[in-house]
Amino acid sequence: MKYFLLGNPIVYWGSTASLGIFALIVVWYTIRWQRGYEELKQRDIDQIHYAGIYPVIGWFLHYYPFMLMGRVTYVHHYYPALWFAILTAGFCVDWATRNLNKQIQWGIYAVLYAVVVGLFILFKDICFGMVGSHTQWKHLKWLQSWRLTD
Repeated sequence: MKYFLLGNPIVYWGSTASLGIFALIVVWYTIRWQRGYEELKQRDIDQIHYAGIYPVIGWFLHYYPFMLMGRVTYVHHYYPALWFAILTAGFCVDWATRNLNKQIQWGIYAVLYAVVVGLFILFKDICFGMVGSHTQWKHLKWLQSWRLTD
């Protein structure tokens, strides 16, 4: 039996990308605020603060010590930081869809849930154990750098 701690690519890559997207959101509204635009109400600022900035700070405070370490760190060292990145991704999706019609908003959420669950089902054998010939798992090697079936 062979297994990897690959996880769900959409969750890992999406949550990591959300950290950069959140930074762009903050820079965008900061520049607009400095130029005199008053498009955010106090409740919007509070939402950015509590639902966006705190998870990013949590991610940074957990991830930063592992960047400084001179010893080997394994994937389980980074998992708590992943939770904060996932919270940031949730904020970014919520922020991007906040002004949409409720049906469209729920449609977007349903598609995201379906993709996450679908990819979990697709990659479950990598995480829970691949049994049998390595050739039956070749379709799961999305990137050349992945050493799943070699």
